[in-house]
Amino acid sequence: MTKPLAKKVLLVGWDAADWVMIRPLLDQGYMPTLARLIAEGTSGKLATIRPILSPMLWNSIATGKRADKHGICGFAEPMPDGSGIRPVTSTSRNTKAIWNILSQNQLTSNVVGWFASHPAEPIRGTVVTDYFVSPVKGEPSRSLPQGVCHPERLLKPLVNLKVNPEDLDAQAILPFVPRAAEIDTTKDNRLGRLASLLARTSSIHAASCALMVKEPWDFMAVYYDAIDQFGHHFMPYHPPAMEGISESDAEIYKEVMIGCYRFHDMMLESLLSYAGKDTTVILVSDHGFHSGSGRQDTDGFKDPVSWHRPYGVVCACGPGIKQNETIYGASLLDVTPTILTLLGQSIGEDMDGRPWLEIFDQEVCPSRIPSWDEVDGESGMHSEDRREDPVAAAAAIQQLVYLGYIDAPTGDVQETIRNTTIDLKRNLASALSDSQRIEKAIPLWQELISDSTTDSADHVAYQLELARCYMQLGRLQQCDEILNKLVKETPEETGPLMMLAHLNLHLRKPQEALDWLERARKLSPDLKSLPCALGQAYLQLSKWSDAQHEFQKALDADDEAPVALNGLASVAIERQEFTEAVDYALRAVGLMHHFPRAHCNLGIALAECGMAREAIQALETSVAQAPRMRIAHKWLAELYAQNERDPVKAREHANLAALQNPG
Repeated sequence: MTKPLAKKVLLVGWDAADWVMIRPLLDQGYMPTLARLIAEGTSGKLATIRPILSPMLWNSIATGKRADKHGICGFAEPMPDGSGIRPVTSTSRNTKAIWNILSQNQLTSNVVGWFASHPAEPIRGTVVTDYFVSPVKGEPSRSLPQGVCHPERLLKPLVNLKVNPEDLDAQAILPFVPRAAEIDTTKDNRLGRLASLLARTSSIHAASCALMVKEPWDFMAVYYDAIDQFGHHFMPYHPPAMEGISESDAEIYKEVMIGCYRFHDMMLESLLSYAGKDTTVILVSDHGFHSGSGRQDTDGFKDPVSWHRPYGVVCACGPGIKQNETIYGASLLDVTPTILTLLGQSIGEDMDGRPWLEIFDQEVCPSRIPSWDEVDGESGMHSEDRREDPVAAAAAIQQLVYLGYIDAPTGDVQETIRNTTIDLKRNLASALSDSQRIEKAIPLWQELISDSTTDSADHVAYQLELARCYMQLGRLQQCDEILNKLVKETPEETGPLMMLAHLNLHLRKPQEALDWLERARKLSPDLKSLPCALGQAYLQLSKWSDAQHEFQKALDADDEAPVALNGLASVAIERQEFTEAVDYALRAVGLMHHFPRAHCNLGIALAECGMAREAIQALETSVAQAPRMRIAHKWLAELYAQNERDPVKAREHANLAALQNPG
């Protein structure tokens, strides 16, 4: 344990909040509370992890661990008795969340609405689960399911705090849809959907404010899902309205998303007021949400993950936090390690994130332990034999169907269970691949391939994922065999062509890569991944102008493209434009911290600018992330040898460089 930096910590979760939406609203003065939080604290982009699914992400935020460690791998899971499926619950999580760790250390937590928090855990403090806003099948609208809160004495006051859609009058709806009177509600149920979402959000907020005022707490976590839900329902109408949206619909519903963000700012104001000035506040979102050209379809629930952008928001403010600063390279995995540091608790070495030491206004050296899961003591976690009520689970499943998260269960229970199991396995395999735990991912992709029909799109996708794993492990022949087979079997698919291009780039065969890319371009001229791949090929061919053109094209399409930024840094280094290279590389690592080649480019550019100390730091980060990065070792050997700065480290890195292949 270390000395606490904060007296109390409030964690506010806004699912899918995005700076692209927020910045214009800040400029127009529509979000004054968040503007004050930014000015008085540290803020920036928060990188998500894959797959971008809310249950997995919010449990990663609460644990500092990826899905393979915390156990939540989707929206639903098979019932333990095989009778059907149920929403993932707190009994599915197999590691301690931040509130369990704090309970074990005699700190009190209030948790409201957190994804997969039902049934309520008996922690030191209070829990109001996500089932608080779920309807109970066959019961009155204000009824609450068993296990919705801890302690049970909260049940009666919570019933009175629950807001129902019928409670909302025109004054509640008009700020979102000023022309609501023009809508024929017998033919258009969108106002009903809006009222339902407002009621859910208002219920969570009412419970949060009540607990904040009436219950003691050292830590409080509040989760709002409304921005994500509003986005899937109403983002197609946000200006500029998408092609395929009628002019009348665009005009009537154009204010909904702006109203949603303004509503969240007002709720934040009341939270901050109740929390008090001595509370450190951390506001995060698990991912962003497309609001412009990135919108894929007028149906927000058709491939809902495609609407999610890889960068969410983070803002920290309060005693001990730097003011008016920007944080770079932050990940949602860092939230729990940062909160533990603020409250003077040790960080588990099995956590995948890091504490944001750079946001503190004093130097901090947090203590560490191997794992909080190995520490005995009452933490409030459920016992392993705890089972979910199947009736409550069935009602919650219907809620997930209504919200568009999952398809309605089929009449064939076994088929439903099988499909759910496949979803969980695929999500786990994706999480393992995303975290570079390739050896563990491969068997799962192989099982998914075996279980899928050969003519399905999933079958092709799983084979591509397996090929990508083989390429990352250097098993290039196996990768090549899969890809060439797919090209023959699916000649109209661009995925195998693009991956064959990347395989040839890996083998330093840029002309062959260009041939595959040209075939992909003929099939899909507007393929978003083409410019960066072409840029990489031109880099290897030393065609700097062509490479710059392609990377800039990628950046014009997406100004948060770290690969394009790093490509431009590489071009700038070759042209000896080192100041520009520093800028591009800094932007790249600011977006994606685990990017060893970008850290390497940053180190090279800093060294060429005469900033040896900063260059060493960047290059050491590069080799820490990629120990076989030969060029980074070479530069480190030279920098440590300069003026005999550190001859021992110079020899060490020279030896490591000699052991690696060029590249």
